[in-house]
Amino acid sequence: MSAAVLRRAATASGAGLAVLWLAAALISGFTARRYLGPLDEGILMQAAARMADGQWPWRDFSWSYGPGQPLVVLATGESLFSWRVLRVAADATAAVLVWALVRDVRPRWAPWAWAAAAVTAAQPTSANPTAPALAFALGAVLCATRGRPAWAGALAAAAAFWRPDVGVIGALAAAAVFVAGERRVRAREGDESRCAGEARGGARAAAVALGVAAVVGLGLYAPFIVAAGPGTVWDALVVQATKDGAWWRLPFPAGFDGGDPKDFLAWLAPYAALIVLALAVPRRPAAGLVVLGAGAAIYYVSRADLEHAQGLLVVAAALAAFVRPAVVGIALLAILIVVGVGNRASALLRPPELTTYRGIAIPPEEARALPEVVARIDHLVPPGEPIYVAPRRSDLVTFTNPLLHYLTDRPNVLRRDVLLQAKPEEQRNIVRALEQRRPRVVIRWTDPASSKPEPNRRGEPSGSTALDDYLERAYRLESRFGYYDVLVSRSIAAA
Repeated sequence: MSAAVLRRAATASGAGLAVLWLAAALISGFTARRYLGPLDEGILMQAAARMADGQWPWRDFSWSYGPGQPLVVLATGESLFSWRVLRVAADATAAVLVWALVRDVRPRWAPWAWAAAAVTAAQPTSANPTAPALAFALGAVLCATRGRPAWAGALAAAAAFWRPDVGVIGALAAAAVFVAGERRVRAREGDESRCAGEARGGARAAAVALGVAAVVGLGLYAPFIVAAGPGTVWDALVVQATKDGAWWRLPFPAGFDGGDPKDFLAWLAPYAALIVLALAVPRRPAAGLVVLGAGAAIYYVSRADLEHAQGLLVVAAALAAFVRPAVVGIALLAILIVVGVGNRASALLRPPELTTYRGIAIPPEEARALPEVVARIDHLVPPGEPIYVAPRRSDLVTFTNPLLHYLTDRPNVLRRDVLLQAKPEEQRNIVRALEQRRPRVVIRWTDPASSKPEPNRRGEPSGSTALDDYLERAYRLESRFGYYDVLVSRSIAAA
């Protein structure tokens, strides 16, 4: 995009705003049909499938996020495309909201902030509901800057319907905008009675935003809380994360492991974003963005990889306009644009070799194996009967493949579609469930990535092989398709 176009974008409205949104959607969307996500996409599609069968999240199956995303997938026919369309729309909306937040105060920075946010949000992509939640939270901050506390609270509640943690941070960010305005009023010279009245108005607006967020959020969650019970929902959304965090966290990247200059800039970007967050001047709308960025920083530190950095980097693209000295903000925007444009250009000009499967482009070997394993399951397991997807090795499980349940259209033996299978107590529970339900078939997913060690508790072998031992006793290898071993029950085979 040329400098002249960017300058015109700084004052865009109406049709120009639509152009910005469509351009950001194009940047995000041209790779949206690439790759299947065995874990995040599998969890999402399983949640939608379970809800289609009449199950309620938390009451009937485990679910770590808000119900918004699986409801959208369910409403659009449990399609692999629906969450991708939602993700593209969320990315484009976030970029336009960044533009709007910056344009209100520093118009010349707005198009560059939009460009940085658009290319940053576009990659990597995942079925994780953070992107839509972030878009709602940015909308809450924008509404706060426009003096609309009720709308700000409602959008924060919508963010919470996707991710409760992002919704809470979004509500606090909106309130921070009004509180920052109140402090600025108190610091002004002039009519003291007028200043006092405006300050009280800021406090009331913050209270309205928080109150509306709480009421609307509770209303959205009410059917699920009634169905599952408040204690169960609280445990799933809050308590469980504190228990399992050490198994999922990745350490902050302390050193650069090597690569080309773009890789170095990608490694540097989160550090630059944190510096921008620390140096941002707390004025409207930066006060709300600082709160939102602080929440995104905590999310990133919880698992310091590129996917978890996206929210922080998108918020920092807006905050860059409010940093002193300005060169720090310029440097961050330059880093984000160079890295993002490089990634998008590589994806466009040097696309990987992929083959279409169910409308999604995946590696050719996967495209060959998946139809064969699905056909084999159709032959071996009657519709409606459950299967189980086992890890490559039960003592070291980096991530699993619940997407196979959706692709084979066979339910899971277990109540939870994602769990820490290497833990000895989890293995005992899995074996108990397999002994009770005796599925005809177990698929063992043998992709080496599934047991690649990570620098956390999951990366350390647990020493427990109870699940592997049981599968060896109770099942035998029937067929193999790529990374998928089809195991059949020895008792059924003998009969």
